[in-house]
Amino acid sequence: MKTFKLCSLAVLFDDDHKKEELKGKQIPLADGLIINKEEAKKNWLVEAIVDKKWRSFFEDYASKNHQFMAEVTITKKTNDPATLVCSVKSVNELSEHLCVHLDGVIVAKKDDLSDMLLKNLVKEGFSGEALYEEFKKRKKDRGQAIQGVLTTAYEQVKENRFQDTKNK
Repeated sequence: MKTFKLCSLAVLFDDDHKKEELKGKQIPLADGLIINKEEAKKNWLVEAIVDKKWRSFFEDYASKNHQFMAEVTITKKTNDPATLVCSVKSVNELSEHLCVHLDGVIVAKKDDLSDMLLKNLVKEGFSGEALYEEFKKRKKDRGQAIQGVLTTAYEQVKENRFQDTKNK
């Protein structure tokens, strides 16, 4: 296992993709760690130390066993974020903060997103210079284009987890 400093945590969306108020919710951290479990399925354990006002937010996910897509930045805030599908494992009160444990499966790093975006553009029929220009445009925008790619990745991870649970 390898442990890294957690620099940022943002919830992108969850099982209910229509929750507009959830998109891009930055969770301010007092501290945090992220542990690469070094397993074949790219499992990570996130320990986020957050303000107590986030208790109901995370307890709601834990009680409903809902998953959500999150972006985490590791080691330095200037690093590119990694994207995980997470579930809340525990919410524990500390003297001044909450300690939230998340179990996550990595679905996309910066290079993965670029690859997925490029693949989608080719499927849409772009080629040559038009492909290059559209790729640059959507990569810069990062909004809806990346959101669609992440939604697809999120659904694939959920389906794989469902199949894994079913086969046990």
